Amino acid sequence: MSLNSELSQSATGAARTPDANDLGLSDMPLVLQYLTSLVLAGLATAVAAGFDRYETIPNLSLIYVLPVVVSSVAFGLGPALFSALHGALAYNFFFTEPRFSLVVADTANIWAIVLLFVIGCITSTLVSSNRRDKSELNRFRLQLGKLKAYTRQMIAATSVEQAKSITRATLADVLRRPVAIIYIGPDDEMEVVSDSRLTDLEIDAARAASGSNTLVAADVYPFDNSRFDFWPVPATVDQTIVIGVAFDPGRRPANVGALMETVALILAATIERYKE
Repeated sequence: MSLNSELSQSATGAARTPDANDLGLSDMPLVLQYLTSLVLAGLATAVAAGFDRYETIPNLSLIYVLPVVVSSVAFGLGPALFSALHGALAYNFFFTEPRFSLVVADTANIWAIVLLFVIGCITSTLVSSNRRDKSELNRFRLQLGKLKAYTRQMIAATSVEQAKSITRATLADVLRRPVAIIYIGPDDEMEVVSDSRLTDLEIDAARAASGSNTLVAADVYPFDNSRFDFWPVPATVDQTIVIGVAFDPGRRPANVGALMETVALILAATIERYKE
């Protein structure tokens, strides 16, 4: 089995974990998410009306917690709070006196409506937080699987050029963003390997990362028009490799620095094997 096949299979295997816990509905357009949450609140109203027609049921309002939980699991916090709000309004309109009015005659019903909304908010927050934690854990597992395959490939690499190529391919696969590998030699000569053409400003940012041996982030003066974040990988005393990743504005993943530092250390250790 080739190392490329191993990387692909490792990534596929790791990706099964998120699929098992994610309903796949969070990628729906936002309008459809909110519309579905509204429909769920409407279905809860229909069920509550069916029970209320034949028998008075205490705590009928709790049926509106169900669409809040479903919206939290399927879509997240925003649609869940939207469902909680409409549940409270629907309960007030259809099931409190005077009916078919938002006016509340009984003070006790006011507290019931407020309590329903508060319960909906708390439930949606807890479920959404748990959903977000699972999503972060699944993402970590996915990255870990690919990093394991990357480490094996780097151990088997036979040249610096192959090591740089493997690093670029792995990061592009993990982050799904354009990746650049930049070699800066002893006479300040530069070689750039990237699917996306770097601007002069981005080249200057890469040089700054190499010279300072620290991360140079995009959107920060004086490189505020750069798309790339740059991480330096010290190769030898007189040469440096810089890894650049172009993130969408405001969409930089959390804790990406830990991933990049790990990759940089592995790449530096691999390059060290070929020093004469």
